[in-house]
Amino acid sequence: MPSKNLYKIIGVQVFLERRSIRLYVGLLKKVNKTFLFEYAKSYLQRRGVISLGPEMPLTRRSYQSDTLFIPFADRIPCRENPAYVDYCKATGIEVAETDPLILLPTIAHRGPSSFIFEPLYEDSFSSKDLLEFRQLLDLSVKEFAACFELSPAAITRVERNQSTGREVLKRVGIYAQYPNVALDQLRLRGGILHADKYRKVERLLIDKCRAAKGLENS
Repeated sequence: MPSKNLYKIIGVQVFLERRSIRLYVGLLKKVNKTFLFEYAKSYLQRRGVISLGPEMPLTRRSYQSDTLFIPFADRIPCRENPAYVDYCKATGIEVAETDPLILLPTIAHRGPSSFIFEPLYEDSFSSKDLLEFRQLLDLSVKEFAACFELSPAAITRVERNQSTGREVLKRVGIYAQYPNVALDQLRLRGGILHADKYRKVERLLIDKCRAAKGLENS
């Protein structure tokens, strides 16, 4: 029986892994019967990055389709594959599972390309978590917003529980869960910070990256 959390997956986060770099590429969601994918602005602004596939070039930021986009569909193993049952058992999902948002971050988590699929869970990051993450980095609302490409007003409303701020929480949740992604974003946009503060935030995120790597290797 699959983990209960699998049924709370509301999106698939895409990352590009290259040697020691892990970049946040974008988010796949499904609204009613329509699949939506949006490249992250920070990804599109980088040099040397690649598209998910020829069907989804970097010339556009958003895509939508009534069927699963080819670069995602091609990553899901064929059910006729003799090892399909083993894949399902290894990732804790039912063999009869058909939801792409569950299949992609489990049996299709890694593939022949450098793209990695991770689940995005509903209500996995709260306004309290956002406040604690910002305070951990010792950044003002204005500084935090500038470094992570967010609206200061939106952050304030979320932290004061004046708004659900789902999109803000989703994005900050990614930075908190994947400090290497936050570090990459800081290096891209952190020039607005005083040099001493920039170095302090950078050290904090590097320490979090090392701690996360240590947990993966334990």
